[in-house]
Amino acid sequence: MSLPADHPRLKKRPFSLEELVADGIVHTLALIAGMIAFSALLAHVLARAEFGQFAALSVYAAGFFLLFGFSLAYNMAPPSALKWLLRRFDHSAIYVMIAGTYTAILAQLPGSGLVWLVGGVVWAGAILGVAVKLALPGRYDGLSLLAYLALGAMMLLAIGPMRAGLPGPALWLLLAGGLTYGAGVGFYKWHALRFHNAIWHLCVAVAAGLQFAGIAISVTA
Repeated sequence: MSLPADHPRLKKRPFSLEELVADGIVHTLALIAGMIAFSALLAHVLARAEFGQFAALSVYAAGFFLLFGFSLAYNMAPPSALKWLLRRFDHSAIYVMIAGTYTAILAQLPGSGLVWLVGGVVWAGAILGVAVKLALPGRYDGLSLLAYLALGAMMLLAIGPMRAGLPGPALWLLLAGGLTYGAGVGFYKWHALRFHNAIWHLCVAVAAGLQFAGIAISVTA
């Protein structure tokens, strides 16, 4: 189980030990922060018997830990059949994280046709993306990057309900997180830059933290 022989990923320079260590530290810190933050937020809503919120945030938490867990495993694994298998799950988990984040955000808004539409489109896109990543590994990678960005930009369609239903600081934190994700893509593609992978994952961690803060403010307001 491996990538196609002519896949661009196989032609990239190998990361140095220092780059791998830095990348591993970023992932580990993100996972530790996530365990603390999600435990506190889930305990808060459970104590208030908000079971719908608990379910939505549990989906969100699952996406977060799948994303950073599979990313850590994939990026730390040496080139092998296992690494390329992990790559499938790593890239699939991005879709789950996006859809899980939307689930947590939309759960804070009054139900409306637009809110349900955005949620449905995002989950349908995520499920399709996961299916492609698992069934056709190594193909359509460029298209999948555009799909990640497009699903993230779906937030703009719900900006009206978000402005009406979320505290102001929460909205700005969510938007800042989205912009940070987008900015990080530049480092992801800058292969010649040393530590570019660690910087990219740091951008992902910061973006996830910003959006978690926005969701937490909304949940506890």
